[in-house]
Amino acid sequence: MRILKAKKITKAFGGLLAVNNVDFHIDSGEIVSLIGPNGAGKTTFFNVITGIHEATSGEVQFLGKKLKKSKPFEITKLGIGRTFQNIRLFASMTVLENIMSGQYCRTHTDLFGAIFATPKAKLEEKKIREKALELLDFLELTDKKDELAVSLPYGYQRRVEIARALATEPKLLLLDEPAAGMNTSEKLDMTKLIRKISEKGYTTLVIEHDMKLVMGISNRIVVLDYGNKIAEGSPEEIQKNPKVISAYLGKGGAQ
Repeated sequence: MRILKAKKITKAFGGLLAVNNVDFHIDSGEIVSLIGPNGAGKTTFFNVITGIHEATSGEVQFLGKKLKKSKPFEITKLGIGRTFQNIRLFASMTVLENIMSGQYCRTHTDLFGAIFATPKAKLEEKKIREKALELLDFLELTDKKDELAVSLPYGYQRRVEIARALATEPKLLLLDEPAAGMNTSEKLDMTKLIRKISEKGYTTLVIEHDMKLVMGISNRIVVLDYGNKIAEGSPEEIQKNPKVISAYLGKGGAQ
């Protein structure tokens, strides 16, 4: 099943074409990686999908619904969850509270219920907590649940951010450079985590610079260079593609 389809997406900032006429799709259950040099347009493309930027031209469809002029919170409710290149955790909240916050886009309690703690509101809060505890266990964060999220080591903060994105109950998960700033051991853990998330049934789109991670997780890779899509294929095909080697991977490809 085709989850997301982007057709001829162009995004210009003044005279700069950040994304130029890009076609893209992702099917249910895939891990697709979007790679390219710095400034290739990867994060801009993510931001178009998630409603942070409106495409200059072209069309994005998610589960058959056009996303034109949809706001980020509306896109989250439709089922697209994401993380950011720069971690954006709530500094004054615990790990558990950060993850619970991701669930609130699925709640129905109104202002009256929230203020007066009606039975319906209490039941909903209980379900949110239970869901967050399940995610803590899944991402091996249970022993960290009462710690301030921003006090954790960097690798754990990344896990908390991913858990919060999963708490939105996404049908498509977007990870923006999940291994950025990590050491070799942390990158290996992140590789295993992304595979684990995929095995749980999540469809995942990843921006990442670490080629060992990309080659180790991806079913398919799409390559951007100066806003243009220059290649698409399996990890093996991408490693051998002359345009990719020239633009990004360097002579000899990724090892």
